[in-house]
Amino acid sequence: MATSAASQGWTRLMTAGRIDGRLLLGIALVAVSVIGGLLLWGSAGNTSPIVVADKDLPEGHVITSDDLAISELRAEGSLAALVIPEAQLPSLVGHTLGTRVHAGEPLIREDLSTGPVIGPDDVAMTIPVEADSVYPGLRSGDAVTVLGTAGAAQAGGLTVTVLDRALVYDVSLERSAATIRSDGEESRGLSNVTLVVGKDEAEELAHASVNWTVTLALLPPDGAEPTEPE
Repeated sequence: MATSAASQGWTRLMTAGRIDGRLLLGIALVAVSVIGGLLLWGSAGNTSPIVVADKDLPEGHVITSDDLAISELRAEGSLAALVIPEAQLPSLVGHTLGTRVHAGEPLIREDLSTGPVIGPDDVAMTIPVEADSVYPGLRSGDAVTVLGTAGAAQAGGLTVTVLDRALVYDVSLERSAATIRSDGEESRGLSNVTLVVGKDEAEELAHASVNWTVTLALLPPDGAEPTEPE
């Protein structure tokens, strides 16, 4: 009987020990869960407002304020250097996208083209010019003077300056077979050149491109010092 009573006593102690252990383990798990939740909430709250695309935007699209939205993102390390903060949103308007951006995606600096910016008072106009009247190395960002010649095929045709300065936005050269101009000379085809001009200059440029022969004269970059001939 004594042995049986002792055995029952040990059984009760062991059972109590298991219950206490499970209780302690449960308390520990709850504590870990609460602490983990607090840490997760704290890290989720450590976000910054960044610029995202509000809709699908194609490559070559000129950004408007309606194309962009603000979203919260936790950006760290190299990602923080790529994303664009909310404060810089106004400066993005007028920039051209160098790649396609899907709706909801963060806009990163590498998405932006390095070409000229079309300001709120500017327009981009594409004009056809004869390829042999354009500098072969003309590229985006170059500055040009726009000249127009009336009656180019006639003796004494008058040449005037249409625009003192315009920025080249894009150049597209037609590499087709040579053609014969109205004056009998061979031409290397046409080149479509897109220029960034002020809205108040657009009509004058349009008139020249339709009615005159347009020539583009390459200008030095802003701030460049003239060189003395040797």
